Amino acid sequence: MPIVAAYEDTPGGHDALVLGAQLARLTGLTAVVATVYPTDGIGLSSIARDPRWRQKIEAVARERFGRARAVIDQEWDSAEIEFASLGPGPAAPALVDHAEQVGAAVLVVGSTAGGLVGRLAPGKTVQRLLPTARCPIAIAPRGYRHFAEKRIAVIGVAYDGTPESDQAVVVAVHLASRTGAALRFVVVAQDPGAVDEAKKTAQKGVARVPAEIDTLVDVVVGRHVAHTLANLPERTDLLVAGSRGYRLMRRLLLGSVAASLVRSARYPVVVVPIPAE
Repeated sequence: MPIVAAYEDTPGGHDALVLGAQLARLTGLTAVVATVYPTDGIGLSSIARDPRWRQKIEAVARERFGRARAVIDQEWDSAEIEFASLGPGPAAPALVDHAEQVGAAVLVVGSTAGGLVGRLAPGKTVQRLLPTARCPIAIAPRGYRHFAEKRIAVIGVAYDGTPESDQAVVVAVHLASRTGAALRFVVVAQDPGAVDEAKKTAQKGVARVPAEIDTLVDVVVGRHVAHTLANLPERTDLLVAGSRGYRLMRRLLLGSVAASLVRSARYPVVVVPIPAE
C-alpha cells in the first residue's frame, strides 16, 4: 500500500511531493512519485506511441524524477522512493488507474497556482480525480512545501455521525496508528443550542477509535459548516473528511460541504470515497 504522489515540475507538484514524502516517511509506507504525459502535444495518440516519442518522454521523465528527488532530499529524510511514468493520456484517469493497480493507501495531489498561499485551489486534474477515485485523495495547499511541519501531530476528522464520516474515521485511525498522531474529532454545531447534541455525536466517533490512540473532541460553533472546517482554531496538520457517493457506480460524488472544503482549507485535506461494494 504505497503513498502515490502525482508530480509535475510546478509549484503545486512540489507541494504534492512534500506532502507525499511526509506521509510516506511518517507511515513507513513506500513513496511512489508518478508523472503523467499527455498524448503528443497535438492530440494524436498514434504519434505518441511512436518509439521516438517514447524515447523523448522517457528522457524527460528521468529529468523530472531527478528534480523530484532533489526536492524530497532537500526537505525531508528520504523514505524508500519509486518512480512511475504514466501515459500518454489524460492525467486524471491515468492516476486513478495507477493508484488502483498498486493498491495506493493515498493519492496525493497539489493545488494550482491560482489560489492564495496556504489555501487549497484544486485545478482541473483534481476536480476530475475526485469523482472517480477509489482511494483517499490528499490535497496539499498552495505553498505547502514552505510551511509543512516535520511531523504530523494532530489529524482532524470532520465527523457528523454519517456512514461517510465513519469511513473517514477508518482512514484517520489508520494514519494515526502509523504516525503516532492524536485524532481530533471535529463536530460543527450551527448554533449554541446544538452543542450538547454535537458532543454526543462526537462520542459516537470516539468509540470507534482504539484505546491506544490519543483522542480529542472539538465542538465548533459555526453557521457555515465548510467554512468552519476550513478554518479550525486548534492545531490541525491534516483533516480527513468523508464524501457522499453512489455505491453501485463505485464513484465518489462530493457533497456541498466536502466540495467547499477542498476549495478553501488552509491545511491538507484527505477526501475519503465510499468503498465499492
